[in-house]
Amino acid sequence: MTYYIGFDIGGTTVKYGLITESGEIVEKGLFATTPDDGDLIVSNMAAQISKFQEIYEIKSVGISVPGIVRADGYMVTGGAIKPFYDINLKEKCEQVFALPVIVRNDANCAAIAEHWIGNAQGVENYIAIVLGTAVGCGIIINHKIYQGAHGAAGEAGWTMQYPLDYSHNLEQESWNFTSGVVLGLYKRYEKASGKAVSDARVILDLARNGDDIAVQVMNQYYDDVAKGLLNLIATFDPEVLLLGGGISANEEFISNLSARIDKIKKNHKTLNKLTGITVAEVKPCYLRNDAGLIGAVYEAMMEFK
Repeated sequence: MTYYIGFDIGGTTVKYGLITESGEIVEKGLFATTPDDGDLIVSNMAAQISKFQEIYEIKSVGISVPGIVRADGYMVTGGAIKPFYDINLKEKCEQVFALPVIVRNDANCAAIAEHWIGNAQGVENYIAIVLGTAVGCGIIINHKIYQGAHGAAGEAGWTMQYPLDYSHNLEQESWNFTSGVVLGLYKRYEKASGKAVSDARVILDLARNGDDIAVQVMNQYYDDVAKGLLNLIATFDPEVLLLGGGISANEEFISNLSARIDKIKKNHKTLNKLTGITVAEVKPCYLRNDAGLIGAVYEAMMEFK
């Protein structure tokens, strides 16, 4: 049997999986991202590939990354991983791995995976939103990824949400910094409480148990995520919005976010009127936190048939 390896490079961890031609994950794991050392990320991926090659025949590698990625694997931006700016990651990895490699945007990979074996099978128009370190979107129109004129479509995290304060970097007013799990949720809680946090479940647990700071932080976070999602619905009129990223696997988060979306719709005259007619359903990705690496493998399979 032929196998493929998928990597999903995030701001805090790199997830990997050994995947079959049908999208089944045979083995998976993760290691810490080194956002200031791109070479170490590549060498750690190479080490994992070598371990798999001791047992399995590997045909190609798919890599899911944050940022703007050209079709040839050149990364214009790389999210929180600064060494991945202005670099052809495909060429670099192929030299190190000695295998065919494809590099694609992470949110696009999540969208593709859901169309292949997830909650978007047979769906013509939908958006996959990845809530990770920041926020990314994979936009599908008429069954195809919408790339935009410069390959930057889906960078919804850049959109502004608050009144603009020109005294500092306006990116701090963006959706990335309100709804990204690391840039938004963690930092907002740390600023309010003075306590460092690295797991959204900690804040969710505190809020459930009535911690005043956690309750306030989560309430604002639900508002900010919900506003951004409803803005996407109003702009693209998708059939469904699919949420990815680690936090999307938390049923309590999804339930509370859905309730907040409903609350906003009920207090918005037009959205309330159109609910059930044109306002899309919001639900988690079927593949949850594995969508990125599975989508990357699908792209590799299609590229290197």
